[in-house]
Amino acid sequence: GQVLRRVMRAKRQRVNIRGAALVRFSIAANGALRAASIVKSSGSAKLDSIALAQVRRAAPFPAPPAGARTTYTVRIKGK
Repeated sequence: GQVLRRVMRAKRQRVNIRGAALVRFSIAANGALRAASIVKSSGSAKLDSIALAQVRRAAPFPAPPAGARTTYTVRIKGK
């Protein structure tokens, strides 16, 4: 919950584009962002770019406890 809340609270560029991008990302044991990619495009390169930037701005994340998942998928909506 903390990881996804952090992503949703990260500041992002305002965008007037309809759609949503699905971003998958993984975090390292120390909470650093390991990787992020678009797994389902919004149909807009600009919105996809903004979604990836939002995830990157949210890092670093809280270090996950042993055994916790480290890969997440989040839907970031435009308008």
